[in-house]
Amino acid sequence: MFNQTVFGENLRNIKKKRSLTQESVAEKIGVSGQAVSKWEKGECLPDVYNLKLLSRLYRTSVDSLLQLDSDEDEKIVQVIRIGGAVFEIIDKPETILAGRILYAKDYDNNIDKALEANEAEKWLSSAKVVDPVLPICNICLSVNFWLDESKRAMGFVKQTTTEKQLDGVDVYKMPRSLYIRTYVDRHAAMLISKEVCEVWELFHYTRDFFMPAHGFFMADNGAQEMEVYDAGEGGPGYMYMPVKKI
Repeated sequence: MFNQTVFGENLRNIKKKRSLTQESVAEKIGVSGQAVSKWEKGECLPDVYNLKLLSRLYRTSVDSLLQLDSDEDEKIVQVIRIGGAVFEIIDKPETILAGRILYAKDYDNNIDKALEANEAEKWLSSAKVVDPVLPICNICLSVNFWLDESKRAMGFVKQTTTEKQLDGVDVYKMPRSLYIRTYVDRHAAMLISKEVCEVWELFHYTRDFFMPAHGFFMADNGAQEMEVYDAGEGGPGYMYMPVKKI
């Protein structure tokens, strides 16, 4: 049964994990701080429109906000903090991605050549994706980047609910896996002694330092690295690193 007070507590917890304040949440979704305060106290509920805005801001589903999750939703199983940086261990279900996928083997086993040849049009197919998952995000998919270059690929995709896509739209299906998710923000940049960092730098830090320190290894089940960006706002985004723990 839905509990309005528990819903408010869930909002507060997610806001804290995202290092946001009531004032910043109110400003980003265009409501008053008093409204956000009432939602978090369980005194009232946001309308459908504001629920969607909150789900986009918090990068989660409306069902997760309402705690109506099913086995098809990703779940945070652990949170590890290093200074102000937050690393979330995510159990992510099978994922269908669709858009444009460039394979090094089709360009003389050279992924850079594949990217150069398609620079102007690499995101065009993602605009045609049928039934994208909300909130809609642009995803850079890095396939097998820790293996020989001939096995590598880059995808410019969105998550979708169906493999049935239009002609010219590539599909990549990833298995259920454990991931490390973290955000490209100033707290993460401080881990590598910088004010601003790129996603690839965060991938390197996670693989070379965070994973060994916390007992994680690269997943070998076909799951791949992802850089995720809000399709509407852009911004620095966040990363998913597929892992296993032994």
